[in-house]
Amino acid sequence: MKRTLTISILSAVLLATCPAAAKLKDGQVVSADAWGSQVGFAPDADLPGFTPGAVLDKEGARAFAAWIPEGLSDLVDAWGLTIRTAAYRPIHPSAGYIDATNRYSRDARLLETGPKDYRSKSVTGYVAGLPFPDPQTAMEVAYDQQYAYVGDDGRLWFEAMWITAKNGVWRTEEWVWNSLNRALHRTDLAPLPAFPDSAADRIQYASIAVARTPADKRGTGALYYRFENPADQQGWAWVPSMRRDLKLLFGVPGVAWNNSDMLWEDIRGYSGHPEWYRWTLVRKGTILAPMHAGVTFGKKSKKITFDTCDAPHWNPRITWEPRPVYVLEGTPKMDTGLSPHPYLRVVMYVDAETFLVPLKVAFDRKGKLWKVILHAWNESPDPDRLPPPLALALAVDLKRASATAFAPFESSSNLGMRSCDFTEGRLRALGQ
Repeated sequence: MKRTLTISILSAVLLATCPAAAKLKDGQVVSADAWGSQVGFAPDADLPGFTPGAVLDKEGARAFAAWIPEGLSDLVDAWGLTIRTAAYRPIHPSAGYIDATNRYSRDARLLETGPKDYRSKSVTGYVAGLPFPDPQTAMEVAYDQQYAYVGDDGRLWFEAMWITAKNGVWRTEEWVWNSLNRALHRTDLAPLPAFPDSAADRIQYASIAVARTPADKRGTGALYYRFENPADQQGWAWVPSMRRDLKLLFGVPGVAWNNSDMLWEDIRGYSGHPEWYRWTLVRKGTILAPMHAGVTFGKKSKKITFDTCDAPHWNPRITWEPRPVYVLEGTPKMDTGLSPHPYLRVVMYVDAETFLVPLKVAFDRKGKLWKVILHAWNESPDPDRLPPPLALALAVDLKRASATAFAPFESSSNLGMRSCDFTEGRLRALGQ
């Protein structure tokens, strides 16, 4: 703990003197072919002894400890995770997202806000695309993650599995989650760059999730909105037994999703506003991460993707590759004596090409490693039009020896959803 804190303080001092992120110069254009080197950096994929295709168990992983950070190493050493490796492959976003980056990134800039201010937006001039190519500060990386390319909308049909290391899967639920990922800042589907009604209400994101199983929960649903400013996320829950919807706050920092091992803010690595944490850019480096995971979708695939038969019953069978990452350390701002956040701090590994988060670790109030949150993506079926589909998510509670695993049956994007698809009326209709 003391060593990590020392590194973070030193990093904060050094980065405080760094210049603002390098903007695209006049006439400079990023392209799909050189996307990674132009907006981020390349991985160091030449670790001595590494051969793509190697399968690393507890013993084999020791030779590549530099690529297997804390948290991931715990899954390997203590819980028997096997890492099946592959060669690094670059990833670029859609043509629309690249065009928006070229057109608008020169106008995005950070604003000074107070160290305890979590309600004031810290960026201005952002329209669409990647706001900060070649980010130099923690908040620039955090905003690149916030606006990472995930498509303008998406559907995730998945099964959530509650698992204990001792007894295996003891509960499952099936959900369909439709999301308007970009009501504002759109890059792929008209209208560009925003729906006018969403822009008027400053709604950045909307989603409706409805349970399909188990039978006693079927039809239960939630509609929520995330706003452009870092306000609380608001929405409605539909309760079939009551035949009514209830207005609620959603995604409040520190609150678990559906009584699972994953907090709302852990979804996709981090789903809150950047302003809700104090961020420090610790370093840049290379780790093994599942960005071309090779997961097969469909109802039968979960038994192939997750080893639910053998203890600890949550280990995924996926492909890992060397990936360039920015390592961010964050401490929650909304943390008081009356309402303490469950996390003392988090460490987040942000992929330097996609700005998605394959790995995040969280520490409890005593500073002890508590949770490991893993997300994996498959290769995009059409990189010029579509984002990499989310292939799985996994949150492991190391203290309780439990996990919640999320196995998608369908993961699709850019389906042409409209803002009118995310209303109370639509929530009630889907819950019938």
